[in-house]
Amino acid sequence: MKRLPILLFVLLLAVSCGRRTAEEHPVRIIFDTDLGNDIDDVLALEMLLNYEREGRAELLGVTLCKANPHTAEFADGYLRAAGRGDMPLGFAHRGVTPEDGSYLLPTLGASFDGQPLLSPERTADELPEGYVLLRQLLAQQPDASVVLVAVGPLTNIGNLLASEADEISPLAGRELVAAKVKRVVTMAGLFGDEFDFPEWNVMCDVEAAQRTFHLCPVMLTTTGWEVGNRLLYPHESILNDFGDPEASPLAVAYCHYMEMPYDRQTWDLTAVLEAVEPGVWFDRSPRGRIRIADDGRSTLDVAAEGVQDYLIIPQERTAAALEALVARTAGKTPEQ
Repeated sequence: MKRLPILLFVLLLAVSCGRRTAEEHPVRIIFDTDLGNDIDDVLALEMLLNYEREGRAELLGVTLCKANPHTAEFADGYLRAAGRGDMPLGFAHRGVTPEDGSYLLPTLGASFDGQPLLSPERTADELPEGYVLLRQLLAQQPDASVVLVAVGPLTNIGNLLASEADEISPLAGRELVAAKVKRVVTMAGLFGDEFDFPEWNVMCDVEAAQRTFHLCPVMLTTTGWEVGNRLLYPHESILNDFGDPEASPLAVAYCHYMEMPYDRQTWDLTAVLEAVEPGVWFDRSPRGRIRIADDGRSTLDVAAEGVQDYLIIPQERTAAALEALVARTAGKTPEQ
C-alpha cells in the first residue's frame, strides 16, 4: 500500500529536477553592440561575461555595429583579456558612426606595469560582415534557442532580417530568425510622456530601426531611453570594484569617456539584465507593434496579437534594479 505514494514522490521529484535543469540552462546570447560610442556598451559586455562565468549565459558571438576599425580591435582585446579570445566577431563594414570616440584609442594604447592592457590579434578587415556572422551563428543553433541582444544602431539586425537565403542557410533572414531566435531585446526608442525626442540608437540608422521593428517575427522587447536614464551607474564602483583602476580596461575606458567623477546612465545594461533575467526587475508595456517614424520617434500601437513591448520600471523598484546592475557588472552575486 505504501509503494504507490513512494513511486509518485519519485516521479514528482524527477519532473521537478527536470524543470529546474531546464530553467537553469544558460541563456544563449548573441550580442550586437556599438562599442566605442557610449561607455555603457563596455559595462554591458562585462555583465555578459560575468553571467557567462556564473553559468547563467552562453555568449555565442559579438557583432559590432559601429563602423570604426578600432571598435574591432577593442572588442577583440577586451575579450582576450577576459579569456574569450575565441569569441566569433562580426563587423558592420558599411555601418554608421565611424568616429573614434573618446575611449577606444586611449584604452588600446594604455599599459600597466610595462604591459599593454589590451592585446588584440584581429582587425576589422579580418572580420565577416555583421549580419553574415549572425546568419552563421543562428544556423548552428537549435530552434527557438537564441536571445538576440542589440544595444546600438540596428544596422546588423536590420540587414539580417532583410538577408536572402545563401550557402549558410536555405532560409531567408526573417525565416531564420523565426526558426532560431526565442526573443530579441534591444535598447532603442523612447516611450512615455516625460520626454519627447528621437532616441540616439534609432536616429543613427532610422531605416535599419524601421526594418527591424517591422520585420521581426518573434517577441521583441525594447528598453527605451527613459529606463536607463533613471539608473545611474555609480563612479565609486568603477574606482573600487575592478581592482586597480589603472590596470582594468573597463575602468580605464570609463575614465577616458568623460571627466571623472561622473555617474553614467545604464541604457545598455538594462537590456542585458532583461535578456538574462526576464521579468525579474522590470515591468512591460501592453503588447503591440512598435512603429518608428521617419523622424526617429517611436510609438507602440497596442494590439492583443502583438509581439513587441517595452520595459517599464516602477519608481519603487529603481534602487533594487540599480543594485542588481552594479552587482552583475562588478561580478558580485547579490540577493534578488
